[in-house]
Amino acid sequence: MNESYLLDYLKNNNLVDKTKLDLLKYELDQRIYYYGGHFKYSKESEIIRSKTLKWRLKYFLKDLYTFYLLSKRFKKCSGKTVVSNAYFSINEKLKDLGLNVLRPMHSLVASKQTVGNFQIIKEFIQIDRKIRNSNFNELLSDNFLKKLDVFINNLTEYYKSINVDALIVPNDISFFEQLNIQIFKKLNKPSFIFLHGLPGRYNIYDENQTDYLIVWGKKIKQNYIKVGFNPDKILVSGHPFYNRLPDTQLRNSLDDILIMSKSLNGAQHRDGVRIVDRGGLIVYLNQVASVLKKMGVKNVRLRVHPSENINWYYKFIDCDFFIEDKELLQNSLKQATMVIGPTSTVFLESIYYGVNYLVYEPISDNVDFSGYPLISPFDGRDPKVLIANTEDDLKRLLEKKAVVDKTVFNDYIDTPFSLEEVTKRI
Repeated sequence: MNESYLLDYLKNNNLVDKTKLDLLKYELDQRIYYYGGHFKYSKESEIIRSKTLKWRLKYFLKDLYTFYLLSKRFKKCSGKTVVSNAYFSINEKLKDLGLNVLRPMHSLVASKQTVGNFQIIKEFIQIDRKIRNSNFNELLSDNFLKKLDVFINNLTEYYKSINVDALIVPNDISFFEQLNIQIFKKLNKPSFIFLHGLPGRYNIYDENQTDYLIVWGKKIKQNYIKVGFNPDKILVSGHPFYNRLPDTQLRNSLDDILIMSKSLNGAQHRDGVRIVDRGGLIVYLNQVASVLKKMGVKNVRLRVHPSENINWYYKFIDCDFFIEDKELLQNSLKQATMVIGPTSTVFLESIYYGVNYLVYEPISDNVDFSGYPLISPFDGRDPKVLIANTEDDLKRLLEKKAVVDKTVFNDYIDTPFSLEEVTKRI
């Protein structure tokens, strides 16, 4: 427990129902931490925008589109039915295996069959609007919590009526993902997380709310086991796209360097509270720039996290040195001759697209600039991975023209891709 963490205070003083606090944790956290010009779509700006005529019209059109998608009625074919908003092409792979796949209402995709009937969709729109546009107090109001209970009960009954068999989600942190996980537990139906990225932290709480966790490779499974996960609940599938490492030499020069920003979270993870000094994000880029300028580099491309606002960065950094990278990630990696960045899935993606990735992770008191301890393969213990924790470390790696051992890719992504272990449990 953290005495200064508001949700712990409410929970331990029995001021709000604990199950509702757990369910709403991500959204409540965002009202506290997801703020300011650093974020592209900060929570307070979203709430303010929701009051304008333009955004009211946008929501109205979205509602019409939702009901239009509802017209694509679910027609169950032979085979089992899975509710899934897993990333990548997982849903298409499941269909190829003979499963019926439904998208949950909060993750609509045109031409895809969606969960719900008229009444359920109507209730969902009301809940979704409140989740997006309400302040902290409004989300914990008796009025909203009663409506939420009605929606949960009706959605549970709907799932019963269509006889769903399993749930697959990309995380167990977001509100609607958690809500569906809780419902499937009530129904005694299996739930799965299909991991959507290379983990940036490991703990016993996150990714442990479903019955099973699907990971890309055996090393990832080992890392989860080390923090206490039951090995039987972790399934290794490989990756549906990054399923074979090209046999090419990694590009490694100073000609076209791509820099990845060091981002921070807009909500707290379950293993503890971390208050981050955003100034460290600026320091991170300035340190990288300092090293590269000394080596004669005139400019680099900067790619910020999708949640971040690059214009905020430009108020603090050298705009002539850091040129915004606007390309699709895969196109950007294909043209880069070197990538420098923090703990990130882009590490594996860079290797796949044939470019060297130098990990730069400054640490203080054994944690990085985001307040997290470094984890495998970014903690310096894997000889295959190039880690710099200081500017001098980074300069030495660049001068040596050091290159990551690309076989680390196969340690974290198994091949070939297979969902066999998943379908066995549905």
